[in-house]
Amino acid sequence: MADDFKTPSQLADESRHVGRDAAQAVNGLAGEARALGADAAQSLRPVVEDAKATGREAVDTAKGLAADAKDIASDAADSTRTYAANAVNAAGKKISDLKHKAADLQSASVQYVGDEPVKSVLIAAAGGALLTALFIKFLGGGRRY
Repeated sequence: MADDFKTPSQLADESRHVGRDAAQAVNGLAGEARALGADAAQSLRPVVEDAKATGREAVDTAKGLAADAKDIASDAADSTRTYAANAVNAAGKKISDLKHKAADLQSASVQYVGDEPVKSVLIAAAGGALLTALFIKFLGGGRRY
């Protein structure tokens, strides 16, 4: 049984050997971990670059779509403005035409009254009588007194 006991110096030597072996094992594992990390980083680089390129393409596509939408909205606004301007111009032309026709009718009426004064008075009286009869008929409801 005397062989099972170790002296303190033997225990210290054994501890130093175990510590050295553990340090060497840790250094070996650290080296393997560094190599694995480097391999992982190396294999991830293309994926990261692809992701960056895809992101840039998505941003470019979004910018293009936004520019297209802006152009379409601008074209629609221009078309609306043109349509509105054309409608206003057409309405103005019709009003101007109506004013000219009214002026022509007024001139023709003045000319007719000047040429045929008696006939004009009789036509005006007949028109007034007709309008008065219609007015009485519609407002009076057809009642007789």
